[in-house]
Amino acid sequence: MHYDIASKVLMEKCREEILRRFLGLEVTESTIIEDLPQETTSVKRSDFPILVTHEDGHRQLVIVEIQTESERQLPIRLLDYRCRHLLKHDVDVMSCVLLLRPSGAATDRYADSEVTYEFRLVRIYEVEAREIVEERVLCLLPFVPLMKEGEQLTERADELLYGSEMSRSDKADMLTSMAIMSGLVSTTLPRLLVSRRRDIMMESAAYEIIKQEGRQEGRQEGRQEGMLEEAREGILDNLEARFDVVPESIVKEVREIAELGVLKALRRNSVKIVHLDEFKVLLRTAKG
Repeated sequence: MHYDIASKVLMEKCREEILRRFLGLEVTESTIIEDLPQETTSVKRSDFPILVTHEDGHRQLVIVEIQTESERQLPIRLLDYRCRHLLKHDVDVMSCVLLLRPSGAATDRYADSEVTYEFRLVRIYEVEAREIVEERVLCLLPFVPLMKEGEQLTERADELLYGSEMSRSDKADMLTSMAIMSGLVSTTLPRLLVSRRRDIMMESAAYEIIKQEGRQEGRQEGRQEGMLEEAREGILDNLEARFDVVPESIVKEVREIAELGVLKALRRNSVKIVHLDEFKVLLRTAKG
């Protein structure tokens, strides 16, 4: 499932609660600003550059990167975002990463021979889900499945959202976002949540996007499977034309191969071999 869709929904609707709870920022106003212009083909864009105003009137740019896992290049990319936004907006900048799943590579610091850079790293999986549920922090309930002991409390979070006084459209977005987030830690939770609340989730724009992307993925998977089957049939047709009868064991092994590159190589070789035993050797090599 597409966590980035849920992230966008939550940052649009709940960013001030996210800033307060995860980063300790009390703000009176916040706006997600437009990304930097694509000055070069190498420019990359942060997930969420947010211009905030604090209670004392101080303005600050908070760059929030939401990641499922920590990547080696992440600190450098975040530093790139920071420098570009600092040049464009000329305001104080805070950069941070919300890390959704445990990662052994997680770090809040980058250093090389010239630069030392530190940023905020919020490990969502270390946040106590029970506190969020007991305090009924509605905006953060979609993150509960990812939090500490969150899987056990997801059903309760679902009930709180569904029974809340939120508008129906906000409920639909929150419930859909929670189902998406739960897919990062479980294969069963998303299906359970969708089956319980499909009636209201269907009203969420996020749900429509998921359905559309699901259809697109299905079409792509169908095309891929068609190419695999064509390659398999090509191999077997070549073998049958050359040797009349193809042993069932070879047919079975060919049909079990799901790598297009391997099948193409076997198809090319199937017209060159002299004996079926040669093809058996090729099959063993292909299967490793």
